[in-house]
Amino acid sequence: MAKKKELFLCTSCGAEYSKWSGKCYSCNQWDVIVEIDNKTTPREKGEVIPIGEIAIKDLPRIDTKNSEFNLVCGGGIVPGSIILMGGEPGIGKSTMALQIARSMRTLYISGEESPAQIRMRAERLGIEKEKIFVSTCTSVEEIVELVIPGDEKQIQCMIIDSIQTVYSHDVPGMPGSISQIRESASRLARFAKKLNISIMLIGHINKEGSIAGPKLLEHIVDTVLYFEGDSAKEYRILRAFKNRFGSINEIGLFRMTGQGLEEVRDKNRIFLNSFSAKSPGNAVSAALEGSRTILFEVQSLVTFTNFSNPRRMADGLDLNRLILIIAVLEKHGGLKLGGSDVFINVSGGFSISETSADLAVAMAIASSLKEKSIPERVGILGELSLSGDVRPVTQCLRRVQEFRHSGFETIILPESDLKEAEKGGFQGNIIGVRNIHEALDKIF
Repeated sequence: MAKKKELFLCTSCGAEYSKWSGKCYSCNQWDVIVEIDNKTTPREKGEVIPIGEIAIKDLPRIDTKNSEFNLVCGGGIVPGSIILMGGEPGIGKSTMALQIARSMRTLYISGEESPAQIRMRAERLGIEKEKIFVSTCTSVEEIVELVIPGDEKQIQCMIIDSIQTVYSHDVPGMPGSISQIRESASRLARFAKKLNISIMLIGHINKEGSIAGPKLLEHIVDTVLYFEGDSAKEYRILRAFKNRFGSINEIGLFRMTGQGLEEVRDKNRIFLNSFSAKSPGNAVSAALEGSRTILFEVQSLVTFTNFSNPRRMADGLDLNRLILIIAVLEKHGGLKLGGSDVFINVSGGFSISETSADLAVAMAIASSLKEKSIPERVGILGELSLSGDVRPVTQCLRRVQEFRHSGFETIILPESDLKEAEKGGFQGNIIGVRNIHEALDKIF
């Protein structure tokens, strides 16, 4: 008889070892390695199906009555899908989950709050309570037994708040450990697919800025949503980082109020500040977020430095990209920035993830350095190359049309995009530039 192979597991990070050790060399924790049952599961008989014979089913989606959430999910929640929603403490994860729960028969598993706290929040949000059921069970075996297959009042959605509080009796380790999170999420996923029940997992953000147990959960779930924004401010951005049933380029915009998270209709009002348009150091550009075109304001502050190494700081823009733009301004724009600190901020908490705003950032820096304001109602588009040339941007026509709808009178963009931009019926001035030097001349 073959000798049983021993297997040891770290209850902190999930690392596997062939023999016991007092220290886990993956997470450097002591006394966290335990032996687990390494039973060999019986093999299942495989089945091969020609791809042409596989039945194609439509994916009916559940309307959550929240157009912003539906947009990020790809049109609504797909029955049987697993959604992971993460964010900083106090950002609004539980509030959003409860608002989504009212659109279907939902079982709310609370591992952190009492049923009375959930009811008080539901009353504050004005949510009808007939469709929502609450349980404080945190054992995954007990959670599965709460749902009765074939019941005419079967649950359509299950919310786990949070996945770090759920555990399995068959897995060693405390709730919240990597091994517990992995096993609990896997069992819930299999359960959801079997009964065609949607499950929303709420995950905490750790000190590294990612969902605790991130890579394990991202592979298990169908959709990964992150709440972005400052909990001290009223606006929130819901962004998809993985979606098997839709695009990952969409974002949802919300405003936190006393009655919960409200959808934001006028998206440009968040990222544009009309009161500071006449101040030096401000420039407006446009970014594409899925099916949306968002106008945002770049704010720059250039001051004389008292340090041997000038500071470069950016909020909402990649710091390396800022350093590159400053180098282009010095080399090809003739601006002397070696003795100045440069600070960049993108208003409204927006983050620039594309290079089409390079020219706007450069003009904002030049405006602050020269103490000259960029004229009002001027939009700026363009990517900067290391040679100082202004390169074309993707889907320029969509950006120009958004400028037109928002009342802008002048647009400065790459000369190679002029023909495409003129197709949008823009009634103002469209100025094409070939390099950074021409852009500086046209604006200042």
